[in-house]
Amino acid sequence: SVCEGGELFTWGQNTHGQLGVGSQTTLAPKPQLVERLKGIPLAQIAAGGAHSTTVSLSGAVYSWGKNSFGQLGLGDTKDRDCPTYVGALEHWKTVFISCGEDHTAVLSKEGLVCTFGAGGSGQLGHNSTRNELLPRVVAELWGARVSHIACGRKYTLVYVRSLAKFYFFGSGDEGQLEDERKPNQLIPLPINLPVNTGKSCQSNDHCRCIQSVFISSMEIFVNVFMYFTQNSYLNGIATLEDKEVDAWISNSKHCESIKRNIRLIFSSEACINGSFLDKRDKHFKTSKDVSGVDMSEVKRFYEKISKNQTVYQEV
Repeated sequence: SVCEGGELFTWGQNTHGQLGVGSQTTLAPKPQLVERLKGIPLAQIAAGGAHSTTVSLSGAVYSWGKNSFGQLGLGDTKDRDCPTYVGALEHWKTVFISCGEDHTAVLSKEGLVCTFGAGGSGQLGHNSTRNELLPRVVAELWGARVSHIACGRKYTLVYVRSLAKFYFFGSGDEGQLEDERKPNQLIPLPINLPVNTGKSCQSNDHCRCIQSVFISSMEIFVNVFMYFTQNSYLNGIATLEDKEVDAWISNSKHCESIKRNIRLIFSSEACINGSFLDKRDKHFKTSKDVSGVDMSEVKRFYEKISKNQTVYQEV
């Protein structure tokens, strides 16, 4: 769970290090802070059978936990008990990530999909049943501009908004596939069914819709969660918004509520970093050499709040 202040807490089974808090314990009944990710503005988290992943607002991907099939995307099969940066996805512009039981799928801002991990049921979509230890682009989806992805236990489902079509690949053992004679689909193929695409929700940038695809012959519902936001799919941490800052300046009489908001954001490295990320895609180049922070925005912010000394001093 990601708190509003940007901290990630995990709890539960830790047999493979999937909590990201080290391997000192195999069970954590209470929430534990994932220290390794402090200061990183997280956009989304995803959990698989025994592995976990997260993506930051700048598109950096971290993974940890079970890695028997390469589902961490680190080029080996060694488990990790702390979040580890997935260097192979650097500059990929990741906006969403999903985990199956032992595989992972990643979506880029340009609509490309790459998968890695267990491929025994065709769930990676590479026309094979091989495992992949590193992220690999799903070639059959190249140019399709995928807008949403979701991993099941041993299958993957993607949605192409421009075509209003869902594509499926992986195991059909539990009836996800319409044709029972082909239990394993090795490449993405469309599910040719009428689907409500939820266009009525697209006017709301932060709308979250649940779409259900009904496959009549098997009477199976596959739930696909669609996320519509302007810059990323999930952004639950507190970050600065121009309207909020303007409200601070014009309504400084409401001191207590303003102070609470200021303290929440400026007591967290993650919230500060997330507030000033470069909005022109340069933040996707964030690395140890590139901060991804727009210093002109930092300057503009301080110039704006300097008009109200109460707010300025609190910050």
